[in-house]
Amino acid sequence: MRRMLRRIGTACLAFFMGHAALAAAADPDYPSRPIRLIVPYAVGGSTDTVARQYADLLGRVLKQTVIVENKPGGSTNIGNKYVAEAKPDGYTLLYSTGQMTQTPSFGPFPAIDPTKSLEAISLILTSPQMLAGNKDLKFSSPEGLIAAAKKNPKSITIASAQLQLYVNLLNVRAGIELLSVPYKGGSPAVMDTIAGRTNLVMGQPPVLLPFIHSGALKPIGLLSKEPSDALPGVKTFADAGVSDLELTTWNGVFAPKGTPTVVINRLSHATKVALSDPSLARFASEGLKIQASTPAQLSERVAQNVLAWKKLATAYPDLAQAR
Repeated sequence: MRRMLRRIGTACLAFFMGHAALAAAADPDYPSRPIRLIVPYAVGGSTDTVARQYADLLGRVLKQTVIVENKPGGSTNIGNKYVAEAKPDGYTLLYSTGQMTQTPSFGPFPAIDPTKSLEAISLILTSPQMLAGNKDLKFSSPEGLIAAAKKNPKSITIASAQLQLYVNLLNVRAGIELLSVPYKGGSPAVMDTIAGRTNLVMGQPPVLLPFIHSGALKPIGLLSKEPSDALPGVKTFADAGVSDLELTTWNGVFAPKGTPTVVINRLSHATKVALSDPSLARFASEGLKIQASTPAQLSERVAQNVLAWKKLATAYPDLAQAR
């Protein structure tokens, strides 16, 4: 009987000590010190710009400083891996994009598996990729581009920055052969298209819209199934019959795997409040759709994206050439 009581006592002690440890790990005063938000892109790009405004708003909601740190490289692998290996206490977060779901299948390797290495917190925004062209091009629609590309394969050049996979997928889905010209940054890709050194440029609306509005570039089409309120009259490639092409970028916030649920929920709620700030309304005019989500919704999106890219890699093993 004494031995049994000792076992029960030991089990109870272990139970309460375990819960005490969890409570301590969850940091009941969270956040009690500054939070680092890792952005796996260079300073000044569209992702970095939104991340910094989000960090500022999140800090106001949490009443704590949120410091943005840029760790670009490896098609987001460097920043993603840094956070995946960080202490899971809620003080190192990741602001990344859907590109993290491509690298496990297309590289560069080694890449983390976001479904196993990260905890989803909230979606931040979605944005379609789009094509714009030199103002002197004879076509100005997806149908016109496809017809011209089929008539003269590899005669039309397309500039992009770290979007080689998307360019290749466009070629496969539309049955065309655009000649890809990769760039390290969006700005030189745009400038060369304006100058006529390349015919087309692929990018997100916030990057291309200022030049479209000024007349330096002409809109060609959206690489999404739905039109954009920021680009009235601009057709989608679905309008041209390419119904299985959906190249929509998303941004989301993550924490290392094992971060306490109470911290994840605190950050998710704070993000929802932050994204309701009126100052973010301006992004709608730039073609970005600001939208929070639950951790479960973002986690499901990531899992679905990882699976979709894996299926594409299996079906088209050469799709990622020159990525």
